[in-house]
Amino acid sequence: MLTLFFLLAGLLAVQSLIALQDGPRFLAFVRRRLGQPLADYAPPATVICPCKGLDADLEANLRALLAQDYPDYEVVFVLAAADDPARAVCERLARAGRVPARVVIAGAPVGRGEKVNNLLAGVAAARPASEVFVFADSDGRPAPGWIRTLIAHLAEPEVGAASTFRWYIPDRDFLSGLQSAWNAPAVTYMGEWKRNFCWGGGTALRRQTFEEIDARRYWAGCVSDDYMLTRALREHDRRIVFVPQALVATHHPTTWAKLWEWTLRQILITRVYEPRLWWPATGVHVFYCGVHLYGLALALMLLASSWQTSLAILLTVGAISAITVAKGVYRLASVLLLLPEHGEELRRTWWSPTLQAAFVPWLLAANFVGSAFIRRLTWRGVTYELRSPWETRVLTR
Repeated sequence: MLTLFFLLAGLLAVQSLIALQDGPRFLAFVRRRLGQPLADYAPPATVICPCKGLDADLEANLRALLAQDYPDYEVVFVLAAADDPARAVCERLARAGRVPARVVIAGAPVGRGEKVNNLLAGVAAARPASEVFVFADSDGRPAPGWIRTLIAHLAEPEVGAASTFRWYIPDRDFLSGLQSAWNAPAVTYMGEWKRNFCWGGGTALRRQTFEEIDARRYWAGCVSDDYMLTRALREHDRRIVFVPQALVATHHPTTWAKLWEWTLRQILITRVYEPRLWWPATGVHVFYCGVHLYGLALALMLLASSWQTSLAILLTVGAISAITVAKGVYRLASVLLLLPEHGEELRRTWWSPTLQAAFVPWLLAANFVGSAFIRRLTWRGVTYELRSPWETRVLTR
């Protein structure tokens, strides 16, 4: 039993050290990107922002969209229902803003997700002059140069889309810190390669590209706008560029129930829309937690007869967990460069993406196991059944 543990722990340590290389690689990637000047490419654009309910800091987030340093753009706020409480905020800001903005009511979705339905309504409402669509989320607060930074990366004709990701700013409590740590690995997953994906809260693509890849067909019956847009671009051989400089700071208070619902939803969507990623990720996280549990049980069993052996087992388990924490250190160093305006908050909550990273594999393992047995999810009050990437059933509102 002891030999088996150290064999498994050795394999896990090797895997963890290989994964750790993503940290310095991503930090070097960020430094290169920050040192590169932006292309002088700024065509007319339409920003489409689906809204629902009164998110934390909703007004401040929407104001940030309306105060972008970009020469010619409009903002379309899209809601599913006319009586949504966010409507009053959107209309007031649209009237007072310095850029053209308006509110569109998309109506209830049939056979697809509410957000996807809202996005399609926003695309249909975009002014004819706009050459670029930018998709944004209402719970993020982009920096003033966000639109310009994203769109500048479309200057090369072979680029199909420019996308970024979010970073949750913790509120100095355990749950929001765990949310931030759980979200963080997706940031360093991307870089200068073909595996990049579109994130629905921060993606820009040309209107012509949207039409050429027939994005409406991919969105017709889905819940996941970003996975299906990614699929459309890949199947049409269009490159997706990851833009770390456009990282979006997000403040989002949470509870245990909300955190579980959100994390499980992300993994279930991955299982349905990207099973080739879900299967190996499930194996990795279940193996990680299994080795830890095996080691802890073995150390407890051997404690009375050989405390030195138990200590060696615990030190081995701790060393592997320390590698996970080291990954978080690299991520935090990268984000401090990307979000300098949030530097004080990030330093004050340094323990969230670093020390709390040790808890993330356990939550992920529970997510992966839980997602294996369900096909239903609830998202912003609407329950869906995910029958396939192309077929969604709206169950309850």
